[in-house]
Amino acid sequence: MEPIIFGECAGWLHGAENPRAGRGVVLCSPFGYDILCTHRGWRKLAEGLAASGMPTLRFDYPGSGDSAGIEEDPGRVDAWLDSIDAAIDTLRARTGVTEVALCGFRLGALLAARAAERRGGVDVLALLAPVISGRQYVRELRAHRQSWMTTPAGFSADPLPETNTYVEAFGFGVHGDDVAQLSALDLTKVESRVAKRVLLLDSRGGKQVGNLVSRYEALGSEVETGPFDECDRFQLEALYSEVPEQVFSTATEWLARDMPLRDVETPVEQLTQGAQGEQGAQGELKLPAQGACETPVSFDVPYQSGRYFGIHCVPDRIDPELPAVLFCNTGASHHIGDGRLFVLFARRLAEQGIASLRMDLAGLGDSSPLSPTVTLDTIYADESGIDVAAGAQWLASQGYRRVVVVGVCGGAFNGLHGARRHPAIVGCVGVNLQKFIWDGEDRAPGTPVFAQSRLYWRSAFSLKKWLEALRGKANPVRAARAVSQRAWRLVRARTGDALARVGGEDKDPIRTLARDLAEKGVQVRLVYGEFDVGLEELKIHFGTHGSGLKRYPSIRVVLLPKLDHALFTGAAREAVMRDTETWLTQAMREPAVAKCDAKEASQVRQGANWLHAGVALDAANPAVAVTERDSDRQGGTALQGAHFPGVGS
Repeated sequence: MEPIIFGECAGWLHGAENPRAGRGVVLCSPFGYDILCTHRGWRKLAEGLAASGMPTLRFDYPGSGDSAGIEEDPGRVDAWLDSIDAAIDTLRARTGVTEVALCGFRLGALLAARAAERRGGVDVLALLAPVISGRQYVRELRAHRQSWMTTPAGFSADPLPETNTYVEAFGFGVHGDDVAQLSALDLTKVESRVAKRVLLLDSRGGKQVGNLVSRYEALGSEVETGPFDECDRFQLEALYSEVPEQVFSTATEWLARDMPLRDVETPVEQLTQGAQGEQGAQGELKLPAQGACETPVSFDVPYQSGRYFGIHCVPDRIDPELPAVLFCNTGASHHIGDGRLFVLFARRLAEQGIASLRMDLAGLGDSSPLSPTVTLDTIYADESGIDVAAGAQWLASQGYRRVVVVGVCGGAFNGLHGARRHPAIVGCVGVNLQKFIWDGEDRAPGTPVFAQSRLYWRSAFSLKKWLEALRGKANPVRAARAVSQRAWRLVRARTGDALARVGGEDKDPIRTLARDLAEKGVQVRLVYGEFDVGLEELKIHFGTHGSGLKRYPSIRVVLLPKLDHALFTGAAREAVMRDTETWLTQAMREPAVAKCDAKEASQVRQGANWLHAGVALDAANPAVAVTERDSDRQGGTALQGAHFPGVGS
């Protein structure tokens, strides 16, 4: 598995062991949130295809994933189709295959079929749960957005204007003329043969599928059909997405059928050189608009045999007074983040002279090996904090003496625990943190932890909610159980705090975490939406209105309006980026008097024994701790815990 850059696109080339393979596969990914949900399975499909003897290329379309550009750029649909052509040419050049099969899922299947029709000469085309009508797909995106806004997660989101020039769902959108162009695509209106052989594995059935099969056969394609019963479970949130083993096995076997073999004449090294094109060094993506370049990197997992993967974003001119930023996974999603937040933010910070690394923790995204299963227990495991510290260590080894970790939800949790371990981490921004310490509760999807208690109380006096309960659309028992569980946890936390205040030993792990971070001098910025459930956790452990935070002056809490939990809205992502950027460039700028000497900088780069020593490491780097304890440098919109409204009301 090799990271690869071609044109504006970033991707992965999965090489086959068979040097005589005459057929390769280009995987055409789905769009938007589907990419986050299915990334894990999509990678497994690529690995399976390569293992069956076919070199495989998976990649991000322009303006998506790690590729260059943004989704608002004009002409995205044409750019996506062009990138499929470029991927075909790149795979041929890099591997020497004589045939390239296209395999697409959902919108990727629609794009693959359109690219095959436009290009001509495609031998094999596999369509997995294809979007047949672009117009219906646009309606589907709008419906997803409207449905999400009726949930507690979308409570504070503003409705989108009813226009024909913008459509969005779960943080990803289509803009401008591309909405009309996408709507105009319809596989049943194809005018020429798309491929000699076509595989169509469908999840819905219906008249459209029958019409599509008839049309392809009329144009001379040999069409084979089958079910895709696992599709709905594949498209779940990344944490719960199930790899469709049966469908992938069927597709792999079909794609490998009648594969031609070839004589090996051209050395692979020459093929590789021929594919580099105008990009220069293989694996480096130039970003002229941001004055930066991005390079895929990998480095060792300290507690097991494996490699982390990350994208190192380096400004052309680095501001030496500002720390580097480490982005870590949100839940089980890979390193681009919900709504592509981490990609957009990394490039925005590069314009300020700030370098960054957006990494995949062990077992996630594109790290190796990929964990066979991912659960909340693995995401919130102690090893995840070690992973974050390993990312900081890699940045320190590159000469970045100070690091700030940025994470959302589970990423915020792991950022805090990584900051506790490594001496180079001097700051942590945690957005919508739900847990300070993982206690194993709330493991299963659907557990009632998705809204503040005050929203439950508000619902208790809402006639609309009671009518929904009578119709079976709401569960008052589950809501009551959530409120009672939180009340009991609040009592337990208050009892422990009271005992500690009268001289008893404070064994509370959450207050211990806060104390360790404060003593180490880590500047912590906890950012919440005003209705986020994480505020309940803050209230339980640090008192009504967060009064207990007064003991930890390096920890600040910030409330931002219109902030949904996963940052699905553009307004929420912009608010977080603007707030964090201001804090980084003002509060975390290093004063000239606090510069470390060469010996101290070397200690941070080496990071000796950071894996197990934890906060004790800071004794070896006193300048880091002293510099960052100055609470007067907080600035921005940070608030003392006692000042923010809403918690406990």
